[in-house]
Amino acid sequence: MATGVQSKQYYFYSSNTSTCPFDDTVSFRANSLIMAVELSDQVVQATILAISVLVATVLYLLLNRGGGNESSSKSGSLNSTSSALDVSKSLQREHSNGSLASFSSNNNLTSVATDDKVLSASVFRSFTVLKITKISPNVKIVRFELPAGKSLGLSMGRHLTVRAEIDGNKVMRAYTPTTRLDQTGYFDLLFKVYEFGKMSNHLNNLKIGQSIEVRGPVGRFKYEMNNHQRIGLIAGGTGLTPCLQLIRNILQNPDYKDDQTCFTFFFQNRTEDDILLYDELVQLVKSFPTRLEIVFFLSNAGAATTTYGKNANEVRGYISEDFIAEKMSPERCSLVCMCGPSGFNESIKKMLTRVGHDDKSLFIW
Repeated sequence: MATGVQSKQYYFYSSNTSTCPFDDTVSFRANSLIMAVELSDQVVQATILAISVLVATVLYLLLNRGGGNESSSKSGSLNSTSSALDVSKSLQREHSNGSLASFSSNNNLTSVATDDKVLSASVFRSFTVLKITKISPNVKIVRFELPAGKSLGLSMGRHLTVRAEIDGNKVMRAYTPTTRLDQTGYFDLLFKVYEFGKMSNHLNNLKIGQSIEVRGPVGRFKYEMNNHQRIGLIAGGTGLTPCLQLIRNILQNPDYKDDQTCFTFFFQNRTEDDILLYDELVQLVKSFPTRLEIVFFLSNAGAATTTYGKNANEVRGYISEDFIAEKMSPERCSLVCMCGPSGFNESIKKMLTRVGHDDKSLFIW
């Protein structure tokens, strides 16, 4: 996931007796993974990378033999989450629950661009902060510079792996840019600051002119124009970001001018102040009234909020099976995508299944 909301944890440690939990159900103990052999720094780095790819590939094969949540929602061109194979490509995708990814300090796979591509799937590249916008007390949008006339080169529904050195460890998180795919000169990352979130606090402390390391694209989402008459989107909190990326690009990107796909979006939050980019979302509905409908759900609207709930697209409470059956039945939405904390995603998926959806029509970022 990629987003500010994350539910899985992928770690890799190069010490002798550490654990490598690549998902919730697979645990791998790397006893004496890297032996103390007197090799040059270059050979050591190559050995670490080769072993990482081998371990991820083995886990990928194990997961696809039917064990674990990673393989339970795969169908056709869609997978519910990134598989362990993604780890071999990006070495690490993790989510914003404060989990830590630690790599050997010798594993400095960072480069400057030597080709026409802005992003690299195999090495990290550095991007400089251009602008910082404070959305709320604990939410920011940070804008990063791209080469003049260049777009990021991200695919639809894919995300980035962001890396930084924090307290002596290489920490990585997955984030989905909110900018359109055709945006040149910069890209934006929206994130929420968590009290114990290592990366979110690091991003929060960035200043203009400083930089982060980025690698990508990462993810398994595939999109074909006009393949679905209507797509359902369900998000909680910062799970908004991949949903917004999809909406912005299909409705506003000239490259998709022939795409007539429509959207129904359920957005769950606690309070009105927690609704990210509310004004922009409302404006998108006004601009595309026949193609986009958004329903805002607040679990803690509060007695003081006297006006909320008077509009048809404002609901006090949680997303329910009745709402899903009415707005996101398989007959109305042939694909439904979700992004939120793991418990949120599991609950929503169960309700979608009960109204008739199956793994072929569901995708979890």
